[in-house]
Amino acid sequence: MGLSKKIAYRLRTLRESAHLSQQEVADRSDLSLSLIAKMEQGRKADPRASTILALAGALDVRPGQLIEDLVEPPDGTVAGKKGKKDKKKKKKLLETLTATVGNGTNGTARSVAPDVPDLTPGGDGKERKKKKKKDR
Repeated sequence: MGLSKKIAYRLRTLRESAHLSQQEVADRSDLSLSLIAKMEQGRKADPRASTILALAGALDVRPGQLIEDLVEPPDGTVAGKKGKKDKKKKKKLLETLTATVGNGTNGTARSVAPDVPDLTPGGDGKERKKKKKKDR
């Protein structure tokens, strides 16, 4: 298990024990929300010392608490990198869903939810027209 996964787990547990959201940590540390999310997902390897210091200040802990005595997170607590197999599975699932739902008049997927109107370009828009009449 890589260092980034261990730091990810430590960061998340410290943040949650402080009852802070990722956005609050980002605001307090003057770091981006994107960086906080990537670090918690274990996708940011080798954070800078300045980042560790900023996070420690935001979480009100010593900087060493973020990086000392790191333990491996329990299985499934830190998302892993998606490999080619995961991407292929996702693509196949998307294709299956699109084929199951059917296509709109111009080849775009139609809405799956029964109460959501078909807003695809070229769709008939009947649901939209009915709603307009109701609102009047």
